[in-house]
Amino acid sequence: MGFLRIRTTVDERPGRLASLAAALAHRGGNILGLSVQSDTDGTVDEFVADIPAHPETVREALEAAGGRDVKVVPATAHELTDEPTRALLLASRLRTMPWRLPELLAELLRADDARWVYGEAVSDLPDPTQLVVPVAPRRAAGCAAPSCRSR
Repeated sequence: MGFLRIRTTVDERPGRLASLAAALAHRGGNILGLSVQSDTDGTVDEFVADIPAHPETVREALEAAGGRDVKVVPATAHELTDEPTRALLLASRLRTMPWRLPELLAELLRADDARWVYGEAVSDLPDPTQLVVPVAPRRAAGCAAPSCRSR
């Protein structure tokens, strides 16, 4: 299939990452990038892999290896860019296209979504003062002028 971005939650136990890597290797996968974040439900592992398997096959293999909430989407080689360069490139895009802030913020955070939540009406238009980025089921980070908060 090619490059895939894979995100899964696993229990915080020895050998879980090795199980996921073995499942990818068994399908001919080569892990090119890895990011690990702690979460309230376990550890979230995110891979960029070059793997000649269909995304659904990869998802099933990772679930069998202990992954939960597995998401597999196509990726590009651009996702292998180092983080400072990636952030600077996104900032440059934001400068030329400020109306794309939610999309670029989601890309920066590797979130599935980011969107404006409209507040009270100002004249005949809604007031776009809050930007929300979902971070987990029933949890989101929000930024409302003049301050940001997590909810």
